[in-house]
Amino acid sequence: MQLLPGKQMGNLDLTQQSNLQLRTLVNNNTSAFGSSIVVDGMPLSNNATMTAGGFSGTAFVGTDLRQISADNIDNVEVVRGIPSAEYGDLTSGLVIVHSKVGLTPWQFRAKVNPALQNYSLGKGFRLAQAGIMNFNFDYAKAWGDPRMKTRSYGRYTFNVGHGYNLSKQWHIDTKLRLFYANDWSGKDPDAVNDGTENNNKNYSFNLTHNGRISMNRPLMRTLSYTLGGSFSQVNSKNTRIVPVSSGLLPILTAEETGYHAVPWTTSSYLATGNTRSSPANFFAKLNDSFFFNAGKTNQSFKMGVDYRVSWNSGRGYYNENDERPYTPNSDGRPRAFSSYPALHQLSFYAEDNLTWHITKQHFVRANVGLRFTTQQPFAHVSTTALSPRLNLMYRAAKWIDLRGGIGLNSKTPSLDYLYPSPKYEDHVAANYMPVGDPAAQLLLYHTQVYQVPYSKGMKNATTTKVELGLDLRLPGNRKLSLLAYQDRTPNGFSPLFNYITYYSNVYTPTQGLVLTPGAATKVNFNNPARRDLRFMTTGEIGNENVTVNKGIEFDFDLGVINPINTTIYFNGAYAEMETWQKGRTYSSVSPSLLPATYSAYGLTPFKMVYSSDYNRNIYRQFINTLRMVTHIPRLRMVASFTGQVIWYNYSFNKVSTTNPIGYLTPDLNHHPITPDMMQGFLDLDGHYYAAAPSGHYVRLSDVVVRASDAVPTKTPITWNLSARLTKELGNIGGLSLYVNNALFYEPYLHNSTTTTLSQRNVGSFGYGVELYFNL
Repeated sequence: MQLLPGKQMGNLDLTQQSNLQLRTLVNNNTSAFGSSIVVDGMPLSNNATMTAGGFSGTAFVGTDLRQISADNIDNVEVVRGIPSAEYGDLTSGLVIVHSKVGLTPWQFRAKVNPALQNYSLGKGFRLAQAGIMNFNFDYAKAWGDPRMKTRSYGRYTFNVGHGYNLSKQWHIDTKLRLFYANDWSGKDPDAVNDGTENNNKNYSFNLTHNGRISMNRPLMRTLSYTLGGSFSQVNSKNTRIVPVSSGLLPILTAEETGYHAVPWTTSSYLATGNTRSSPANFFAKLNDSFFFNAGKTNQSFKMGVDYRVSWNSGRGYYNENDERPYTPNSDGRPRAFSSYPALHQLSFYAEDNLTWHITKQHFVRANVGLRFTTQQPFAHVSTTALSPRLNLMYRAAKWIDLRGGIGLNSKTPSLDYLYPSPKYEDHVAANYMPVGDPAAQLLLYHTQVYQVPYSKGMKNATTTKVELGLDLRLPGNRKLSLLAYQDRTPNGFSPLFNYITYYSNVYTPTQGLVLTPGAATKVNFNNPARRDLRFMTTGEIGNENVTVNKGIEFDFDLGVINPINTTIYFNGAYAEMETWQKGRTYSSVSPSLLPATYSAYGLTPFKMVYSSDYNRNIYRQFINTLRMVTHIPRLRMVASFTGQVIWYNYSFNKVSTTNPIGYLTPDLNHHPITPDMMQGFLDLDGHYYAAAPSGHYVRLSDVVVRASDAVPTKTPITWNLSARLTKELGNIGGLSLYVNNALFYEPYLHNSTTTTLSQRNVGSFGYGVELYFNL
């Protein structure tokens, strides 16, 4: 991936989750979740991976690339632009991976550096008249920092592939992958072991079967199909010391609305939370290919249908000891993953690849496709998407090609988005702790539960991609490619700010609590000392996130310098990313504007409503990479040097001055505020007055959101240099030595907003050896 224009150089760290993000500058959930990875014809789906207990970070951020063994890859195709209509359920990018097939010698590979050991063994051999078998075994062990072993990642992967010709017209490939990984973080072995750790174990089984049948019919030249299934068992165990910082810690576990006496603890304790997730996927695709030739026109057609279903039969999150929960006062509660329905998706696609030869040197190539996807068809949460795609290329002369394209990519929501968990809020209703009378002690909480409705109105996240570019073929076998692009996602997944209101009572020893010395304290629920009106978000998910990525990329192959047998590659990219929430945001009235009775209990008489379109996060970057590859045939060696400079790195959290556009009263009615009302007042009952009313009020000019004092942050120029030397060891193998950040450039520099020095390029230095033998 680091060979792509604009990708930043860095060390491989298997102890950190790695996901695919193309043409984006920061970690963006919509972008990563909308990246598609297809391995041997079957998409790796993350739709059935869910969150619970606040531990999992894998949902919504895409497929973890660590589960793919690089040594078993035959070839990889990266599509950053507009993909074929054959591929769907994506917004940002596509990676197509084909594992090794065919006859190969025994090959042993080893990669070793201070933080990683990776070994693999593979071979492809013929089974007499039973086809060709290919297998690969891979083992990897990584430490985040070999000096302090507080993070580790271990992986075992076993791949078996079988190819066979059932007849002259029918070829099949079947591939099996077994995968185990253990992702761990905890105390260094030399430190005092207090029992805290995070341990995530993943067991996966994947089976794919691909067939290709030559039909030789006018409308069915080749019929191909894919069948695939995967099942994973993910066991997470997290142990930590739960602190008690405010005298006592309530243990909140109620799952129904009402008033509940809760247990508590006054001392810290060791707690363990477990998550059992069992995501599974099934995929089937049928594809028909045929072609027509007429005069100067060649056309190849592709049409097909695919179906996929995802589900999760896991237990979900649970505490090892319910009396000592991992998150004792969380606003969430355990929910079995098996309670979610299965997620069904059906797609149809058609595509025409047309080539029109205008003259011998001039031709037009067009790729026109259409894809229709429906998820949960015939259900009340069904979504549909129609994705037209067009790619054009015109050879204007033998030295220049002009190309462009426009297309829609659509990503369906996951199980967690379509079927959100209930929303919980907990507030103290009574806290009576008499010293010397433990029998009378009472801690009472009010729990409000909102059953979040299924996301009926949710839509697919859809990205519109536009590209314009040209390819130049220059003298001396030099090539230059320029490309301008814009990817706009106006409806990315994000939480909605919808509200309900409810009353929460408070009871005190002077009103509401019935005290009897030496006996349990009782509550007169009809005689509260205080009745608080509270706003609560509903926890619904919608399509309120907007992301725009745009930029210019170039890739320049400068050809070979013959005297030194060196090839030079030069690429770069200027990229800009802008993201914001559309629609409305809500805010409580500042406590400084309210009476003490409101501010003391975290209450607000109404919610102010603002437009969120003016507040944006903006990122920009300009980066160049120069790579030189020198071949030394006499020594059977290849030396490569890569230098990269980040010329410009910009970030800005833009907060504009914003007037309220309305306010939400406890009856959930929205009251608009027009510009001519900004000099007016609101009393605490939500009534508007042009002049200041008697009693307490809120001046509308005081609730204007002022522009922040934040200014754009620009980091100084940084650069990096890496080197690699590869030596062939006769015909039996090879050896590679490499070093990243070869000059150990980690300077202390300040950015544009501060004079404080901070170290740059931290963690970019690394070195190692790679060895392979053909046995």
